[in-house]
Order: sequence, then structure tokens, then C-alpha cells
Amino acid sequence: MMNKFFALWITSMFLLANLAALSCMGGKIFEVTEERYELSATINNNEIFYHDDTQDPNGDEWHYLPSFPNYAPCGLPDFDQRQQEDWKNRRGHYTFCGPVALANILWWFDSKYANPDGTPGDGNDTYSLVCDYHAPGTPNPGPYSDDHNFNNVNDLQTPWDKFGKNDELIEKIASYVNTNWYKIPIISLAGTDHFQMKWGIEKWFKDAGLQHRFDAKIIFRPSFPLIAERLQQNQGIILSIAFYNPYFKLFPFSFGHYVAVAGINPNGAIALSDPIRDMDNPLPNGVDYTLHNDASIVSHDRYDVNFTSPSSWLASWWLPDYPVREGAIIFGAVIISEVDYVTSAGCRP
Repeated sequence: MMNKFFALWITSMFLLANLAALSCMGGKIFEVTEERYELSATINNNEIFYHDDTQDPNGDEWHYLPSFPNYAPCGLPDFDQRQQEDWKNRRGHYTFCGPVALANILWWFDSKYANPDGTPGDGNDTYSLVCDYHAPGTPNPGPYSDDHNFNNVNDLQTPWDKFGKNDELIEKIASYVNTNWYKIPIISLAGTDHFQMKWGIEKWFKDAGLQHRFDAKIIFRPSFPLIAERLQQNQGIILSIAFYNPYFKLFPFSFGHYVAVAGINPNGAIALSDPIRDMDNPLPNGVDYTLHNDASIVSHDRYDVNFTSPSSWLASWWLPDYPVREGAIIFGAVIISEVDYVTSAGCRP
């Protein structure tokens, strides 16, 4: 009997770990009402202008990933996972937070090493981390097609192809990391697993000819000082978070979510590029989420960190004000770092 109980416990822990590692939204998404936040955009002649929030007005202790005026003018981009219906699972929940968070980081690194005087739509593509995927729509902003057109991030004219043949950046990444293909015997689950994320990133680097330039690591139960140190070194960080629900005593967590780290305050605060919410800089109601494919339209959502985790075995810190369930527990991280400088040969045709 003890052996059976132990086997059942091990199986339950395995399922819980994998459930938490997936990027699907396991329940209702609780959106915070727009009235709680001051809209920092102005709409004029059908154009939306967003303020650059990479400098914190309350002091200089914040560190944000730096801006690059060519293609990442506000630091880390803030692409959105709510762009297409086929980015949902069978339960109707968007599951592309993993590919979107990774797209933010790849775009940011590509901008760092691209032509510093370039502009989206100039037709130049000099660094192979992100390439021109030849979106079917008119180049936006144009006049030419290139790697940093807004519709090169995603073009609504192309449905997602799981084999990545005719897709743009986010959907190609989803194919590399096997989003929505992860299966456990008997139970089929949607999302992106940590290990598939790492393997997909490594394959992306190899296909870009940059496997000796970048490195990806998975860290479970990362400490906040470690995340702060890596972000201050301008490394790309994707956090995996589990939603805390104290009403379920046995397993007080629901499905996980991926977010990218845009900035950090080592004294205990963090700024996120969240694929599914815009807390600090919300879009007006009814606005097309593809607007976020313009890397100048960002919402770096800031949260205070609490170091008294409700589940110390899973995480040493959490975000009690994260607006889903009763907060978000930080249980994992995928960290992308630069290894040594290797000149890219440019994008392949």
C-alpha cells in the first residue's frame, strides 16, 4: 500500500510540475479595469503615440534593457499573444505566451546588432537572428519588406502553420518550441514546456548560424538577486509563473504563463513585457492587438516583489499584486545570454 501511495504521489507531483510549466491559461483571465490606470497614450489623427517608460521617474535604481533607436526604441518590445484565433487551445484560451515572450527577446537582440541607423521598412537585413519572413500583406511600415516590418512579427493574412512554412516571427518560434504539441499519456495539454523552449531556442540559434554566440539555460526556483544580476547584465529573461489559488489546499496553483523581463529594481520590484496584459500602459478598448508589433508601443508592467512565498518549495519570491487569482509565483526562468562575439553572415535567402 505504501508503495502504491508513493507512486501516486510521484505521479501527482510530475503532473503538477508539467501543468505549471505549460504556458496555457488554465482558467478565466481576470483583466484589471482600465480605470485603475492612467492611459499614457494620446490618439490623434488615428495614430497612437506611447511614451517611452524606460526611465523611471521615481529614481535611478531601476535598470531596463536599453533602447536601440533603430528597431527597439523603448527597450524590450511587448508583443501580444491575442492576435489570432488559431493561437488558442481547444478551451478557447490563448497559449502563445511562450513564443511571444521569446519573440520579444530575439527581436531585442537582433536590434542590438542590426544597422544602428536603420528603420523598419528600409529593406535592409544585416543580422540573422530575426529575418524577413516575407509576410503576404503590404510591408508595414514599408516601403520595403524587411525583418523589422511590423507585419513581419505577425501578419493576420497567414493562419498558423504548425510546421512553420509560411509563418512570421511569432508563429515560426511557436513551431520551433512545439507550442500546443506537448502531450502527456491520456492527458493532452496545450502550451510550451520549459525543455521544448530551450531546445527550440538552441535550434533557432543553430539555424541562424549563431549557436556559438548565444546560450540558453533553464533555472528552476530562481532567486530574485539572480534575476536582478542577469537583467543588469542585459541578458534576456523569460519567467514562468504559476497563479496562486489558496482555496485549493492540496495544489494551490493553476496553469502557468510566460512573461519577459523588461526592467528590474534590485530593491524589490520588476517590470514585465506581458504577452496578455497591459497594466502600466493599457491600449484603448477595441484597439487591434497587432499594434504591439510596433516595438515603440510597449507596456512594461511594474510589480512589487514579496519574498515571503506562499510555497517556498516551489518559489522563493512572488508577485502578490499580479492580477490573476491571488498573485503569481515565480517558479522558473529561461535565460538567454551572449557567449562571445561572432560576426553574423546575414540572413539566408
